[in-house]
Amino acid sequence: MLKINGLTTGYNIGRKAGMVLQENMTAVVKTKQLICVLGPNGAGKSTLLKTLSGFLKPLSGKILYDDKPIDKLDLKTLARLVSVVLTDRFSDLYLTAFDVVRMGRFPYVSFLGKMRPSDVDFIHETMEKLGVISLKEKPFYNLSDGERQKVLIARALVQDTPFLMLDEPVAFIDSPGKIEIMELLTSLAHDQGKAVIMTTHDMDTGLRYADSLWLIHRQKPLLTGIPEDMVLQGRVGEYFQRPGLLFDREKGIFRSSRKTGKDRGIIFVRLMGREAQWLAKALERNGFTVKAAHDLPEKGYFAFFEGGIFYLSQNGCKPEKFSDIASLLSVLLKRFDV
Repeated sequence: MLKINGLTTGYNIGRKAGMVLQENMTAVVKTKQLICVLGPNGAGKSTLLKTLSGFLKPLSGKILYDDKPIDKLDLKTLARLVSVVLTDRFSDLYLTAFDVVRMGRFPYVSFLGKMRPSDVDFIHETMEKLGVISLKEKPFYNLSDGERQKVLIARALVQDTPFLMLDEPVAFIDSPGKIEIMELLTSLAHDQGKAVIMTTHDMDTGLRYADSLWLIHRQKPLLTGIPEDMVLQGRVGEYFQRPGLLFDREKGIFRSSRKTGKDRGIIFVRLMGREAQWLAKALERNGFTVKAAHDLPEKGYFAFFEGGIFYLSQNGCKPEKFSDIASLLSVLLKRFDV
């Protein structure tokens, strides 16, 4: 268990007073959960992670691992408790992917740094599970962002710790790769019993995958809770809202509060199935207001999807048929722009 009591994070600047980023944070972290730390740029997400993992000293407060203060733990003991994946880049051009992963075993090797055959087997098994064994001999420097991130996670996993901390693990990774990594981290927490704490600026990732959200802000206290409660209680909007942006609690996304483009009017849509959902997105993107309806209204436009066809009816009349959203949208735009 990780306990944080009255923690203040930031930096000491010479003999001057320290730069405080977060004050008086209190939280408890147990294993078998994925925690996403969300906050605006400059809120101190990375600093918090580095402080919890021992890279930075807290300005005040306590960090306890199984009731033992972090400053009382020697390096090797701490390395067997916490593994970290930071955003720092490796500058060595000659390290292979295997070289990077094997670094994770340093808390367990002999005084001379020699690994046992079981250590090598464990590294190979871990790289195999993460799908990076084929990269074993490739220079780490030449790997793609997604490949590097998997290799770094493999390094953290061979460190074999109950706590895994990652700084922006899905930044600059394409959507399929992002999902792949988040599914992996979820499995590590739920299936392998680890406590995974990750920072992210991606709201959708936090709301979709986190068992618990930690919301941080330079001018506000740390808030913790499950994503659904945070959304419904207005906490997400409170911590991230800014002029010109509003948080949509129904859809879990931010929207512009400013009127941009044309306000083309209302379209009633039968919101059943993914095709109708994507139709609604296309309509909203083009300035229409979408309202849910199940049956044809007497007045106004009504759109729905059925049997592989998109339909559009006006004022209760016989619906027109369209093979795709683009065709239906084209007709509507012409009529509303007249």
